Amino acid sequence: MGDILAHESELLGLVKEYLDFAEFEDTLKTFSKECKLKGKPLCKTVGGSFRDSKSLTIQKDLVTAFDNGDQKVFFNLWEEHIPSSVRDGDSFAQKLEFYLHIHFAIYLLKYSVGRPDKEELDEKISYFKTYLETKGAALSQTTEFLPFYALPFVPNPMVHPSFKEL
Repeated sequence: MGDILAHESELLGLVKEYLDFAEFEDTLKTFSKECKLKGKPLCKTVGGSFRDSKSLTIQKDLVTAFDNGDQKVFFNLWEEHIPSSVRDGDSFAQKLEFYLHIHFAIYLLKYSVGRPDKEELDEKISYFKTYLETKGAALSQTTEFLPFYALPFVPNPMVHPSFKEL
């Protein structure tokens, strides 16, 4: 019986976390109130600690910097809040970081109205090239990323057949 209650508590906690994540504020209040009235304990889920306001602020700042193409702000936040053990030791995180660098390298080409500022574009491409020569060099043996090592040397990547997917 105790096992069932533990699972019920965990399940209720997950429902609460989802309602919070999806911003169903009224539903969440009603759900929490009803659980309290019925004496149903709400388990604090593992992801629940992620919901604090500081973490949400950091997440929103990361997304805003990503959406605005603000590479410096994004990677400052990335390095400050993603542990180096994850950034350097997790292959998924390394691949994600590679794709993030690609996003910022071509951001101006994709999202500028008219021709992008050449100086700013050159700066972003140079930053990407430096990444490829340093931290990104570890992925140069990966078939998935090999074509992107040519990106800094292609005059107009948006019309080049190798980079159409970008």
